[in-house]
Amino acid sequence: MKWNRAGALLLAVLILAAAGCGPKRPVLYPNEHLDAVGMQVAQADIDDCIMKAERAGATATDGGEAAGNVARSGAIGAAAGAVFAAIMGNDVGLGAAATGGAAAAGSAVNEGFKAGDPAAIHKNFVDRCLREKGYEVIGWK
Repeated sequence: MKWNRAGALLLAVLILAAAGCGPKRPVLYPNEHLDAVGMQVAQADIDDCIMKAERAGATATDGGEAAGNVARSGAIGAAAGAVFAAIMGNDVGLGAAATGGAAAAGSAVNEGFKAGDPAAIHKNFVDRCLREKGYEVIGWK
């Protein structure tokens, strides 16, 4: 029964974390070009640069990297749990499973919080595209 409650709690945390994190967009410095074209045109230019990045293969998210991080954390946790259980004389399989599951869950929550962060290549592509249009990107929010 404890595992079911823990799993439900973890699922709720992951859903809330994912729901609160929308995709981040560039923040523009108010230079002469932005003043001249206005925010409506600037937002359309941002959308255009994001679409160009996607078409070029510079996708905003790298789901494979996130999945790899979760799997890696689970494997490291399982190995640590097995060693700890062996030293303490407890059931090695149970210790490995519990610690590996906890590590994977923690990693999944961490990846959920980072989910809104675009991949570096996507950000670089969009930043360059906007710079070529006359904007100055000061960050992503």
